[in-house]
Amino acid sequence: MNEAPKILIEGEISEHAVPRLLNYLYDQGATGRLVMLQEGVNKTIHVIEGKPVNVDSSLRDETLGRHLVKQGKITEEGFQKGVELMLSEGLQQGAALVKLGLLGPKDLYKAVRDQSLQKLLTAFSFQEGQYRFYEEVEFISRIYRFEFPLQMALKLGVYQYFPEPLLNQELKRVNDQPLIPLEGFQDRFLAFEPDDAEKEFVFLIDGNKSLVELINFEASYPFARKLLYLLLLCGLVGPGGATANSLRAIGAGEETEARVESLTVCADAPEVEEEAEVTIKESPDKIIEFYIQLKGKNYFELLAIGQDADDARVEECYRARLGEFARDRFPASVEPELEAKLEEINTDVIKAYEALRSAERRQAYLERLKEKTEQKKSASPLTAEKFLQDGIKSVRSRDYANAQKMFEQAVALSPNEPEYYSYLGWTIFCNEALDADEKAQLAKEKISQAIKMNPNMDSARVFMGKILQAEGDEKGAVREFKMALKCNPNCREARRELDNRGIEK
Repeated sequence: MNEAPKILIEGEISEHAVPRLLNYLYDQGATGRLVMLQEGVNKTIHVIEGKPVNVDSSLRDETLGRHLVKQGKITEEGFQKGVELMLSEGLQQGAALVKLGLLGPKDLYKAVRDQSLQKLLTAFSFQEGQYRFYEEVEFISRIYRFEFPLQMALKLGVYQYFPEPLLNQELKRVNDQPLIPLEGFQDRFLAFEPDDAEKEFVFLIDGNKSLVELINFEASYPFARKLLYLLLLCGLVGPGGATANSLRAIGAGEETEARVESLTVCADAPEVEEEAEVTIKESPDKIIEFYIQLKGKNYFELLAIGQDADDARVEECYRARLGEFARDRFPASVEPELEAKLEEINTDVIKAYEALRSAERRQAYLERLKEKTEQKKSASPLTAEKFLQDGIKSVRSRDYANAQKMFEQAVALSPNEPEYYSYLGWTIFCNEALDADEKAQLAKEKISQAIKMNPNMDSARVFMGKILQAEGDEKGAVREFKMALKCNPNCREARRELDNRGIEK
């Protein structure tokens, strides 16, 4: 029996904000899962040696397809076709998009990486709810792993998504002593990839000015409050020359030591001559293309054998797959991230062989595979997605009464998915069979619920804007359209509404 994962820390997000949690885990060099729950929305940040490497989200709006639509990489029509293929053939969304020719395998890898980073950044918008960190390593074999430098993730998350009230609450923990740069400040500051204005601003941190005095420079440096928070949080500056543990700690009265990593390269290090290659090497792209398919393959597919293969065939294909991804088949100079992925591929190939190398083991694996397949078929999210797709088709044909029924079914099956509430609210508002005043109020309640669960969903903001516009609240409508564009700069509907009003974005 597997030992239950150890809970390292747990508490309320309102007390320990997401940036502080991530920085704490980084300082601890922790490996495990940070699970956060707010308004029924679940996010799991996978951390290895303190660095976030992948993020799971329960939000439909943060699936790969929706991410690509927001980025303008695929159209809404392409997304819908991908969903239909997923439902009909039981494919993963990425595989469906590749099969449709909307993405290439290499494009898919980059898209999944960018999507995971975006899920990490939007986690910074969590203000309430609970968190729990499970210290474990078992998850590592199940996930795609990406390299997200913590300092840049913190900067992007705080600059783009960290709520201002929570930022101000965090800064109140810092006393009014002058802020003084701490050891290694200059080199460590470069990890945030500062622009010229940020480099100019840090010269004001001269050991004589307090936090409040430095914030007063916001008129010239609008980012001042956020950058100061990052510097305090990561232990680059401190009040009176001491680390701001009141801002950084998780446990009551706990002191945390800032983790310092060397960012400099020794000037005297000898140059390494690359080994001359006498044979044509495989392109590193092959590693990327195979890696992105890896987690979607069962062990038979991984070794490229049928379920009726005998011991000899398993052995033959195992050796062939290992040879295909042997290190010496690729160039001597491969990026460290790809080195790690190549190692992971070979580790999974070995695991597949161990699971299938005898008839008894193959039979046991087939039984587990069958059980997982049945569980997947009975899972409600795909059923809810089917109701959503049927509802969208009804909206296109302006059959709002039927669309409302479809979205109500989707909500009933997946009550923690905000996008379903958003569509339901809009169709209630559009349903002419309902009382005008009552439907407007109910529609706003449903869409408000969606926004509360996911404040970064552009479609809900657009729906709310249109309802407010119909009610004559032009100021409120413009506010929502601007918020939609902030959530998704490629939101055509919000951009069109603002363009029609001659309003600058």
